[in-house]
Amino acid sequence: MTRHDERLVAGPSSEGLSEAVEAGILRDQLAELSKCVFISMPVGTVLSALILAVQLLSGGGLAAVTWFIAITLINGARVVLAVARSGAADARPEAAGARLSVFGLLALASGLAWSFLALLSDGYTTAQAPLYLIVLAGTAAGAVTYGTSYAPASINFITLPLLVAAGCVLAKGGVENYVLAFTILLFLGGMIRSALLGQSRFRETSRLKYEAREFAAEMERNSRRDPLTNLLNRYGLEQAIARLGLSDGPFVAMLIDLDGFKSVNDTYGHNIGDDLLVKVARRIEDHAPQGATIARIGGDEFVLLFPAGETRQPAGGLASAIIAAIANPDPELNSVRVGASIGIYQAEKPRLTEMLLKADFALYAAKRGGRNEYCLFDAELDAALERKNCIERDLRGAIENGALCSWFQPLVRLDTGAVVGFEALLRWHHDVHGAISPPEIVTAARETGLLSLLTETVFRNCCAMIAELVRHGRRDVRVAMNLSPRELEAGNVDDIILDGLKARDMPAAMLEIEITEEAPVDRARVDEKVGRLADAGISIVLDDFGTGFSTLVSLKDSRIRKIKIDKDFVRDLAKSVEDQALVEAVIGLGRTLGIEVMAEGVETDADRMILRSLGCVIAQGYLFSAALPMRDALAFDAAGKSAAEAHFEPRRNPRSGNAA
Repeated sequence: MTRHDERLVAGPSSEGLSEAVEAGILRDQLAELSKCVFISMPVGTVLSALILAVQLLSGGGLAAVTWFIAITLINGARVVLAVARSGAADARPEAAGARLSVFGLLALASGLAWSFLALLSDGYTTAQAPLYLIVLAGTAAGAVTYGTSYAPASINFITLPLLVAAGCVLAKGGVENYVLAFTILLFLGGMIRSALLGQSRFRETSRLKYEAREFAAEMERNSRRDPLTNLLNRYGLEQAIARLGLSDGPFVAMLIDLDGFKSVNDTYGHNIGDDLLVKVARRIEDHAPQGATIARIGGDEFVLLFPAGETRQPAGGLASAIIAAIANPDPELNSVRVGASIGIYQAEKPRLTEMLLKADFALYAAKRGGRNEYCLFDAELDAALERKNCIERDLRGAIENGALCSWFQPLVRLDTGAVVGFEALLRWHHDVHGAISPPEIVTAARETGLLSLLTETVFRNCCAMIAELVRHGRRDVRVAMNLSPRELEAGNVDDIILDGLKARDMPAAMLEIEITEEAPVDRARVDEKVGRLADAGISIVLDDFGTGFSTLVSLKDSRIRKIKIDKDFVRDLAKSVEDQALVEAVIGLGRTLGIEVMAEGVETDADRMILRSLGCVIAQGYLFSAALPMRDALAFDAAGKSAAEAHFEPRRNPRSGNAA
């Protein structure tokens, strides 16, 4: 016997199987055995009837009839057992095993009855003995063939009759009988081995089937669960909401986002961060209404969904309680405090996309209010969301048809009033919502994947302005465009700019790139692209200086040629001694490092005079001019060459801002 066969005979240990798998295997054995009873029993009954007929014809009487009746009764009991429907109790391995044991006992009783065939044939010495041995061998082979699912049923049946037959033949003596007895025993051994192998193969096939089902079911369960917190994941939430579709509303959806969680991972590591997420999940569960659906749909983002009628506590009160529970200090986090912001949306019908979209909009409204705040999605937010969706929907068309364009705000020398540059600023007048601010435009472009197209559009507009300046002989005037580090990081902006300048034969020195100070994810990638632009002769300007990320460190970068003091330090400069000191310090730093310093947001003549006295040379703001269409900007440049002071009057309400 090979090792493979030995393994099949032994079969997988029941100890290693789950109860569900073992119960399934036993049910399969029962079903297969019951099915085969209806094949083997008729054949066995016919063969026993044949032996009865032979016995009656050869002078046998009451003993043969009694033997046949016993065989028939036992076969009938086996048929009754096979016909009987398995109840719910058979789902347990013990119950299914007990039913199989009854089959085994009935098979043993049948084997005992067939053993009496030796008495009917006087120890297999009568003339009919060879026929009886052939019938017995066929019956044994049939029992093994149709009993492969449960070996004891066939082994119990064949063992005793064949052993008795071998013993009777052996007792007769003689070489031929010895060989025949050995043949019967060899046949018995082969049948037992076949029965064991058949059962092992049957159980193995059944085991694989049920384990595959269990694995598929587990995969299905896992596909709906977050492995860390054991809450539903987004897919599980979708399924849960689908089941809620016919329930009575309204439903409340809370989108819970942790404040300060990134600091936990950065300070203590991801293991502590994971532990905290589990604790947060349990705290949300502790405060959730009965029957609520809870899911984790992002790194530190949770959803709580429940019918509004399931709790007497107002949604705002429940949100406050959850925020307080999450913000409760954790003894393992000494230096970091974690809070939560919650966006709340109530709907009559649970529709996942709508609920998450509007709860998310409310969430970010809550975040604008600070940490540990909640916000309910109301009519005002609904109008704001509609505006946002409308802007995002119409943005591409506005770019393509020219409705979104660049206007140019002059950069002016404070000593002469001469225009030395222009900053390109986005302008878009929406048919419904009116003037759209540049930050809204950039955010919409980022959300819709149009940021690269927007950047290309601004660059083309700058190139058109540069071309006009060159045509007018003003190569000393620069045109600036704004870029964020994330724009540089995400796309191939450097290639677009460098290839565009080369294709248009534009002087790179006339282009400035104003980079806002924010922390990119991949600083090395951004630095590489800034280096390429600077090496080509493009002036790199640090925008909004004093309000961004790591400003003093940025001054060490030799590629920075100019810094712009943010308007928050310049507005009402004449009235603030502290701001004057800060601006003077920045101008001094720039002078020491050889970096040009300019101011933005100049709105009053008093601020202009203070800046000039502090040593600032260049400025921009509404005092000089708002952003203008390209034709007007070029005309403004021509008008300013002879009467600079005339342009120190504001062109519009100075408090209307200086949107970039």
